[in-house]
Amino acid sequence: MVLWVLGIVILLIGAGVGVVFWQVNKVQQAMTDFMVAHPQETAVVTYTFDKNGNMLDDDAALFHNADEPLVVASMMKTAVLAAYAEMVVNGEMNPDEPVPVADWERFYLPGSDGGAHAAGLRRLGLATDELGFAVEQTAVVSLDALATIMMHNSGNAATDYLLQRVGLERVTAVTQTHLPNHTPIYYTLGYALAIFNHEAPFSLEWLRPIQEKVTAGDFSELDRLIDLYRNDEVWRQAQLDFIVNLGSQTISGDEMWTFQETAVQIMPQGTARDYAHMMAQIGSGQFIAAEVSALMQQKMETVPSDWPLRLLYFDRFAAKDGTTAGVLTVAAYAVPKRGNLRGQQRVVVLIANGLPLEQFSQQVQFQGHYLLPIDLAQSKSCFVQLQARYGQK
Repeated sequence: MVLWVLGIVILLIGAGVGVVFWQVNKVQQAMTDFMVAHPQETAVVTYTFDKNGNMLDDDAALFHNADEPLVVASMMKTAVLAAYAEMVVNGEMNPDEPVPVADWERFYLPGSDGGAHAAGLRRLGLATDELGFAVEQTAVVSLDALATIMMHNSGNAATDYLLQRVGLERVTAVTQTHLPNHTPIYYTLGYALAIFNHEAPFSLEWLRPIQEKVTAGDFSELDRLIDLYRNDEVWRQAQLDFIVNLGSQTISGDEMWTFQETAVQIMPQGTARDYAHMMAQIGSGQFIAAEVSALMQQKMETVPSDWPLRLLYFDRFAAKDGTTAGVLTVAAYAVPKRGNLRGQQRVVVLIANGLPLEQFSQQVQFQGHYLLPIDLAQSKSCFVQLQARYGQK
């Protein structure tokens, strides 16, 4: 009887694992199909790199639309981390410096980061209110904790506070040197306030002139909005009320999606080739300096939510992803546990813009922008399909 019960349990576990892998394959293929059907809105770069971060010629490379700037969403936070890490290593910034939570939260706009800010606070042991603000406004955290929240939780407010501290010039220096085809990186709060603004709700006519200025390098309107939100309590409260009541706005789901998908084009854009080169340099310890790479590796290789990937697929894994309306991105390096690339250092960058609402929701639900890179890093079926279509170059 015991053996019979044990056999049933094993069968059930096996069936469950089979269902999981079936779903993984389904999501991977759906993302692959989208890339094939929308070649100009997607990009992918993957290859094996050596101890110096240089690409190896091993027939396991894939380059598709590698030099087309596309919206990268939170993937750009890797550049902010780079500037922070360099300043810490150079002694220009103290990672243990205490930061008042109230100062950090002047950059926090509820609803703009998928709950990342509140999750970061809870990770630090701080309770949050219904909007995600810290209950204990007199609390302090370390500067380094904000860098961790930026990379582990993708907190926008933490990113903006760090961006203010390191300075836009330092981040621009990183992008100009290591991401030369990147558009300027600016405060995420500015983009959020331009897209969801109580002064002009869901108005592309209002947003387009701002986007034109941003494209030309003029961030004055974003500065105005940021200043109002951070320093004008009446304006700030009106904006918070607008965000809280978004669900009651008289706009359909399809109209809202169309608006958001168009509006996010105001955000920074970069190329898959540039991000792949940077990630290979970080993974090999050659980015800026060995100490800078080590600090970045520590932040990127310890993301708690990535543990299943490290357990099941990779001996080493680091990534920064990005998610916003119609946009899914990830830049990663990894060392596969098995297969013909076992023990090799691989870089994978995936950028998808213009995903329809239904497909975007499905891919976010099952983390498709992480599942497809599993295949690409190991050069499996989806990799073979895309390489046959787009080749190596």
